[in-house]
Amino acid sequence: MRSVRSTVRATALTSVLALLTPLTARDARAGSGDETELATSARLETILRVALDRNRDLAEVQARARAAAARGQAASRLPDLEAKYEQWGVPLSRPYALDRADTLMIGVRQTFPAWGALEARGRAAAEDAGGAEDAARARRQEIAAQVRRTFATYYKADQELRLHREHVGLTSRVMELAKLNQRTGHGGLQDVLRLELEMTRLHTDVARIEREQRSSRTLLNALMDRAPDAPLGPPEDLSVVPGAGADVASLEHGLDANRPEIDAAARAVRRSEAALEGSRRAAHLPSLMIGVDYWYMPMGIETHHGYGAMVAINLPWLSGRRRDEIREGEQTLEAERHALASTRNAVRYELRDAAARLESARQSFTIVDRDLLAQAKRSLDATEAAYASGRGDAASMLDALRSYLQVRIERVRALAEVAASQADLERAAGTPAVAGGAR
Repeated sequence: MRSVRSTVRATALTSVLALLTPLTARDARAGSGDETELATSARLETILRVALDRNRDLAEVQARARAAAARGQAASRLPDLEAKYEQWGVPLSRPYALDRADTLMIGVRQTFPAWGALEARGRAAAEDAGGAEDAARARRQEIAAQVRRTFATYYKADQELRLHREHVGLTSRVMELAKLNQRTGHGGLQDVLRLELEMTRLHTDVARIEREQRSSRTLLNALMDRAPDAPLGPPEDLSVVPGAGADVASLEHGLDANRPEIDAAARAVRRSEAALEGSRRAAHLPSLMIGVDYWYMPMGIETHHGYGAMVAINLPWLSGRRRDEIREGEQTLEAERHALASTRNAVRYELRDAAARLESARQSFTIVDRDLLAQAKRSLDATEAAYASGRGDAASMLDALRSYLQVRIERVRALAEVAASQADLERAAGTPAVAGGAR
């Protein structure tokens, strides 16, 4: 029989493993595919998906939400059933002679809280559990926004690094012209020294930008629960989708449904209402305890067996503690209502502030991209042509190079600011995406 049971257990285990193996293999292939892609190219969509799947902070709040749900179910249950044993009249001269006792009793006790108090406590606990779920939703939205902001920083550092390295090449070419002009008598040593100083400054900037790039890469890896030095490829390009600004009125209309912070504050009000109702019921209605005992009387003359029953209630009307609990509940409820109104005001401000910053970032990017960049490029071309023909000096050439580099950097920073502002607006609105932002 034992061998048959072992065979059945082994067969069942084999079947379960056979069912799980394809799922495990599929998950492993998906994880391997993500790692391969991330090592070669940093796509925002992939980084966001991996972060929301693996992030440890998010896993923590989700586990706490599940724990709060289980705690909420426990709060609505009756107190534990109690078992009791008593012995009466055992002679002190023979303390272990239970057959000489007057009565031996075995019984059970059950306490029933005041009518409606248990239900109110269960509702309050359910709202607590819902608040934990809202906290998990809020954390998920915040992680998504943090990923988007960090990706914008990573993109900015990557592009600035490319621009500086390109500018190093341009400055090197101008330096060769300066040396040629010096040899042909069209320029002096001072021009060459100025360009060499500019090259040193550029190398210093490159070191600073590389540090910023490493920092943002490390943070993205941390958000995805990857090793700090895990390979992460160059970021995909950001772009600005043309269109009208965000519809703030429409987004504001959906705040109550989309922002978990408002939902959590509303749940806190309902929780306090339920807790206050429970306190009032406990103060005005007694709790009940019912018990049943079996009696065995070894020394009984007429009977040896019997039973006992009891009913007990508390007297809440005589307790000042109950009145204090009611006052506490009333003040807590008032505080939670103020907190709900304050949360709504804060969320509306966040939305409007984020929308204003996004619109400002879009306008700045448009000016740099449409006007300043073209002007700086024309100025550089004209100055470079004049310097190559020997009609310019190094100071003018350096100014033109710096202006062109600065405008290109401003464009990258403005584009990154649009992306970060877009992420802030989506977080403020509680929506995954809104129209008219960086993609």
